[in-house]
Amino acid sequence: MAGAGTQLKSNIPGPNTADVIDAMRSRCSWPTLRVALKKENLPAGTGWAELGGTADDKQGNGPKLRQFLWNYFQEHVVAGERYVQLYELPDGVKTTLQKTLKAATVPSSAFAGSYPLPLSTKALLGAPSDPTLVEVRALGNDDYALVYCSVRSYDDRVKYEYDQLPTQVKQTYQGIDELITVRKVYFQAYDVAIIRMGLKRIEICIDQPSKGIGNFEGVVLSVFGTLCNNLPVLKEAYSSEAYNVFKAIAGIYFAPNEGTVRALSFRTLTGSRKREKMIKSDDDLRSEKFHHAGALAVDNQLKPFELTVDWDSKIPPGKVEVAMKALIREVSVQDSQLHGFTVTAETVPLMAVGINKVIKYL
Repeated sequence: MAGAGTQLKSNIPGPNTADVIDAMRSRCSWPTLRVALKKENLPAGTGWAELGGTADDKQGNGPKLRQFLWNYFQEHVVAGERYVQLYELPDGVKTTLQKTLKAATVPSSAFAGSYPLPLSTKALLGAPSDPTLVEVRALGNDDYALVYCSVRSYDDRVKYEYDQLPTQVKQTYQGIDELITVRKVYFQAYDVAIIRMGLKRIEICIDQPSKGIGNFEGVVLSVFGTLCNNLPVLKEAYSSEAYNVFKAIAGIYFAPNEGTVRALSFRTLTGSRKREKMIKSDDDLRSEKFHHAGALAVDNQLKPFELTVDWDSKIPPGKVEVAMKALIREVSVQDSQLHGFTVTAETVPLMAVGINKVIKYL
């Protein structure tokens, strides 16, 4: 990195709306996008195909919708679903960081030609799997987001019952009950390192963890290591441990007005282990009759180790979800550990809301 400066502008003049929608389809939630469209008084339609048809309109809502989709996607590149680990920003590095980040340029790479849109499937197969700097985005208040693209993959498994199989396949695999096919799917990941000068915090945010990354901490260290190559003043933070966020699981759960609890896994003093999840999206597990009665029966002596909770934020407006999942063995040790958690939000400011909620209870 020849310095890490202002936001990298897209190399695409007037991006093709079909390409934007195709990119969004692979990483954005349709129900969430539909809500965002309605807030902007834009036609949502019934799905991605209809959205494309409306966006192609040269008049009416077409131009506004195309601009909205482009802006939404560019924000989603640094937001969306993220596995997050937090680190303390070293003392005495702010001045150096500010100077470097303000003057930054991003080197050319295999991803640069299409960024922020992803590479084509063919080009993706030859792109690097190591984190590659593609953008340095100024977020305001001396905060910066450094975006690193890489190629990752996951196994797409499909299960077929025997009766669903074609005759030829049945003849080949006689006597089986079901057939499972596995297809490796490659995708472009947009990992982000956010440096918050005022809060003295580094946020390593790994893209789309639900796609089966596996070794989260290994990916975090890979991105963090590349960040330190770009910004050597951060090497002290790299050698330190990430924040231990285990206390926030119980802290948030036992704060009755803190968010809406959607799911909880816990152990009781009577030796039982429970996993509970709400079906309705607007109900809080803490006030659900069965859970509430059970909690009272054990005098609220619960030891939670997994929690999913969301907040309806007023400023900035929107919803953010946080999921924290520790191993059950952590409830039985004195120094319980959890170094990462998942945040899902449409924007970086909303992601900050979720992260700050966790930190509040450490």
